[in-house]
Amino acid sequence: VGTLVRLESGRLGVVVELQPGKSLLLPKVRVFFSTKSMVHIKPLLLDLSAPGQRDPIITREDAAKWGLKDIDRFWIGEKAG
Repeated sequence: VGTLVRLESGRLGVVVELQPGKSLLLPKVRVFFSTKSMVHIKPLLLDLSAPGQRDPIITREDAAKWGLKDIDRFWIGEKAG
């Protein structure tokens, strides 16, 4: 929880919840940045374990590489559900 990840779509997001009994690669992720257009996007909660979800995690990212500050605000104190 709190890890910055890049999805296959090129969106960046923060892992907000690991789901008991499911793969560590299938958490809930709050996406908020597009690496393709290099802009913040409206935050969206994705459940990567949901049927039909086709935007897997491809790598972990360093927030500094993308010039992102205070990514904690996307997961601290927020309920992922």
